[in-house]
Amino acid sequence: MDRITLTQKNRLFWLGRYAERVYQTTAYMMKIYDRLIDNIDFDYESYCKNLGIPCNYTDAKDFCLKYLFDGSDPFSIRSAADAMLGNGMELRSTLTSTTLAYLQMASTALDEAAASDSPCVALQWVLDDIMAFRGSFDDSIHDEGTRNTIKAGRQVERLSLFLRADVNTELIPQELKMLLFRVDRADLDVDRASYGVIKGEEAGEKHDRHLLLGSVEGLIRV
Repeated sequence: MDRITLTQKNRLFWLGRYAERVYQTTAYMMKIYDRLIDNIDFDYESYCKNLGIPCNYTDAKDFCLKYLFDGSDPFSIRSAADAMLGNGMELRSTLTSTTLAYLQMASTALDEAAASDSPCVALQWVLDDIMAFRGSFDDSIHDEGTRNTIKAGRQVERLSLFLRADVNTELIPQELKMLLFRVDRADLDVDRASYGVIKGEEAGEKHDRHLLLGSVEGLIRV
């Protein structure tokens, strides 16, 4: 990756994180939206606490709409999608126009969901467009270091969400293994202490969840 500047590495890493954040949280909120339609309550206060975001919502419906669509909320999915697209636009010389277009379509689909009385169809388009972005990126970017930088960001974000929410715990060992695989193949500045904790956990050692989360979040210095 000697042709890639430090700024580009940073943007690739955070593009991977934001795209994964939009994907995972949108998929989760689609399930919550369906529950609210069926008058099944949602403990949004615990969700906010687990993710470490302010809980400035009046009820579950208010949370659902604002967390999905409020661009003035820096913790919303809308804001994550804006950051995703912004990083993609800055990387337009690295990404192909076709690959970048999928990020734009995902952002547009989120706008369409916000304007709809039945947003789940458009929210599914958000997921589909991000999956198409991943496939296009893999197909069009031939430099392994570039691909692994964005995928390392994706793994960090996925693990961060899993660990914060204490969900999909059965997947964490495999996700840790994949994170190390990506990091070992990308030219990234790595915190060795964090790497050691993750390597030990992946090998079967058991660490406090908060220590592991801090190690995942602090592993890559960009």
